[in-house]
Amino acid sequence: MNLLKKLSIKRLTLLIFTAMYVIFFILTSIALYSYSLYESKKTEKIIKNFNSTLSNQISEKIDNISNVSKYPLLLPDINKLHNTLSLSEKYNIECLNYLTQICDMMLIQNDSLNGAYIFNRYGEGAFSIRNLISSKLKNVSDEKWFTNAITSENQINLIPNISLNNIYIDNCEDKEKSIGFTRKIVDVQTKRTTGIVLLTIPMSNVKDLLSSSLPYTNETIYLYDSQNNPIVSSSGSFLSSSPETLGLNTFSYTPKLKELNKNAVVSYNTIEFTNWTLINFIPRISAYHTNKLYIMFFIINIAFFSLLFLILFLFFNKRIFNPLKSLIDNMDKNVESTLNYDFDYNTDDEIGHLVKSYNEMKGRINNLININYKSKIEQKELELRQLQNQINPHFIYNTLESIHMMAEINDDFETSTMAEFFGSIMRYSMNKRSDIVSLRDEINIIDNYIYLQKIRFEQLFTIENVICEEVFDCKIIKMIIQPIIENSINHGLSKCTDSGKIIIEGKHINENLIIIISDNGIGMDENTLNSLMGYINGDNENFSGIALRNIHRRLKLTYGNEYGLEISSTINKGTKVILKMPFIK
Repeated sequence: MNLLKKLSIKRLTLLIFTAMYVIFFILTSIALYSYSLYESKKTEKIIKNFNSTLSNQISEKIDNISNVSKYPLLLPDINKLHNTLSLSEKYNIECLNYLTQICDMMLIQNDSLNGAYIFNRYGEGAFSIRNLISSKLKNVSDEKWFTNAITSENQINLIPNISLNNIYIDNCEDKEKSIGFTRKIVDVQTKRTTGIVLLTIPMSNVKDLLSSSLPYTNETIYLYDSQNNPIVSSSGSFLSSSPETLGLNTFSYTPKLKELNKNAVVSYNTIEFTNWTLINFIPRISAYHTNKLYIMFFIINIAFFSLLFLILFLFFNKRIFNPLKSLIDNMDKNVESTLNYDFDYNTDDEIGHLVKSYNEMKGRINNLININYKSKIEQKELELRQLQNQINPHFIYNTLESIHMMAEINDDFETSTMAEFFGSIMRYSMNKRSDIVSLRDEINIIDNYIYLQKIRFEQLFTIENVICEEVFDCKIIKMIIQPIIENSINHGLSKCTDSGKIIIEGKHINENLIIIISDNGIGMDENTLNSLMGYINGDNENFSGIALRNIHRRLKLTYGNEYGLEISSTINKGTKVILKMPFIK
C-alpha cells in the first residue's frame, strides 16, 4: 500500500491500465481457448454423426435390397420356381416369361435398382432392367462373380463392382459399373442350390448418396470394400494409398477421427452388414472454418481493445499527465528561484482552471514577497538614516581634522595620516548622495582602509591589486569590497603564522564585471563552506555576521537573481570570494 502511495498518478494509471489489459487478455484467452475447444468437439461430433448417418443410409439401402432379394423365396409356388431353375436346357418362352415376371416384381419394389436377374446353377437366366436398350443375357457360369456366389457358404454376397458386360453378350454402351447383390435360391427340402438372384444398383446412385448434403466444403467420401478395394467416391477419385497403408481399416462400427497431416481430418468406420469402410476426408481449413472465424474475431477484438487502451492512455497522457508534469516542473523551478516562471496552458478543463489559479496565486505571492522585501529594505534604510542622524557627521569630520592638525603640529605624522585616512573613509561611507560609485573610488578607499589595518596588525599581510585598466571606471555598489577584505583579515589572516597576502582582481568577462578577493589564510573545510553559503542564501542562521549576506542580497536586489556572491575555500590554503555584477560604465 505504501508503494502505491509513492507512485506518480501517471505510473499508477499505467499500472491500472496494464492490469485491466492483462485481465482482459487472460479472460479473452480463456474464453477463446474454451470456445475453440468447444467448437473442435462440436466439429468432431458433426463429422462423426455425419459418418454414422451416411453409414446407416448405406446399410439401410443394402438391407432394403436384401429384403427385395427374398421375394422369390416367398412365392406361394416356390416349387415351380425350383423346377424351372432345375432345367438344364435353355428356357422356353413360358419359363422365360415366368422368371421375367419375378424379376419385374423385384425391380418395381425398389427405385434404386437398375436391374433384377434370376440365374439357374448352369448360368442361364432371365432379367428385368431400367433405362437400357434390350440386350441378350450371356451364360454367366464362367463369370467370377457367379462362381463365387454359387460356391460361397454365405446365402448373400455383395459384388462391389460389376459391369453389364459381365452379364450380357453384347458390349453395352453404358459403361457405368454397378454394385451387385446376390442371394442363393435354395430348395429347403433337398438343401440344394437351384439358382441365384442378382440385383444391381448403379454406381451413380451410391455416388449421389455420398455427395448429398456434405456439411463441409471440399469434403470427399470414399467407400472401400472389405478387401480395401475402392468402390466409389463422391469426387470420382480415390486416395493415393490404400486405407490399410493409411491405418484407416480398423474394424469399428463407431466412427473414429484421425489427422493424416496438418491439412486434413479423416473420419472412418465400418458399415454394418457389408463390412465396407466409409472414409470421410475433410480439409482442416473447411472442418474448422467456423472455429477459425471465431478465433480471428477474438484476435481482432484483442487488437481493437489493445489499440483502444493505448489510445486512451495516450489521451490521458496528453490531456492530464503531461500538463501535470509540466506544472510540477514549473513549481519546482519557482521553488528553486523567485516566482518568475509562468506556466502557459490555455484550456477550459479542470487542469486549465488549476493552472490559471496557480498562476494567479503565484502572482499574488510574488507581489506579497516584493512588498514585504521592499518594506524591510525601507525599514533598514530608515534605521540607517536614524543612526546617521543621531551622529552629526560634521562633528566627526571636524574632530578628525583637529586630531590630524594636532598630530602634524606635534610632528606625529603617522597619527596625522591615520586621522586623515579614517576621515576620508567616514566621508565616503556616510555620503548620502549616491550608493553607486566607480570601482576606482572604491579601490582608493580600500587603500586607505588597508593602511589603517596594516598599522593595527603590524604589517602582518600585504595586498596586491590585479585589476584591468578597462574596469576601473565601472560603476559598482558602494562599500561591497571593504567588508570582504575585513573578513579576510579577521578570519583568514589573523590566525596565520606566516605573512598573509590579499589579492584583488577585476575582470571584464561576457558583459559582466567579475571582482575576485582571495587570500592565503587558513581557509575552511567543505562542511563549513556549505553552511556559510546556506547562511548567505538565507537557508540557515548558523553565523552571526551579516556583511556577506547583505552584500549578496544587495547585488541581487540591484542587478537581478543571476548576480551575487560566491565563495570557494580550501582548508590551510585560503579563501576566494567572487562578486558578479553587470559591466556598467
